[in-house]
Amino acid sequence: MHYQIKQILIIFMLLVSVKIVAQNTFDINLSISDTVIIIKKAKMNYKYAIKVNSEIHVNNLQDSLFLYSINKNVPSYFFINDFSIDIFFKYSTGLIYIIEDSKGHIIIPFFEFVSYKKEKDEIKNSNSRLFVSPRLKIERRLLTAQEQREYDLAKYIIHREKQRLELFPLLGEYHSDLPKGEYYLYFVYSYHSRILPVNIADDSRLFRGYFVSNKVKLIVE
Repeated sequence: MHYQIKQILIIFMLLVSVKIVAQNTFDINLSISDTVIIIKKAKMNYKYAIKVNSEIHVNNLQDSLFLYSINKNVPSYFFINDFSIDIFFKYSTGLIYIIEDSKGHIIIPFFEFVSYKKEKDEIKNSNSRLFVSPRLKIERRLLTAQEQREYDLAKYIIHREKQRLELFPLLGEYHSDLPKGEYYLYFVYSYHSRILPVNIADDSRLFRGYFVSNKVKLIVE
């Protein structure tokens, strides 16, 4: 009798484990629809973003799927090069864009260190976030603490197997010094964070993992 009960418990635990794994395993494909993106730097006398049309596709979607830290205003990532791609298996970068040269080498984003004379200016900068205007101009806006959390966590809901998605890589902020030439642009999404509010962390619709889009040619004129 005790042996049968033990067997039943083991089977139940295995079924629960399979269910948990199945709920958190999704095949997500992010595809850039544009065949080529052209930038005419001579016309850009301000920090600019670029518009990228894309589509997100999830096979056999049974319920809504939640992706966090996926903002339409897409940053790049300072701590990446050709030898650190494995960070996407371990860390949460959210949605970022990556630029490669014609030889396939990652171009590290430009980092400008700003020294503030007044503490209030430094605080103002840290409480600001980047947005994109209709003219594709990058603007920095001061946000409240709650607005900052919402911006940084940026929840994106997938509720259909295929969804169109407009993204705006902040090229003029992270690669403003990009010389004229041909490059390749693509997106990477990575999310493994366990430091989340309980109502988010325990939701089976939360996606943890990573995916990489296709690459498209980026021409800077």
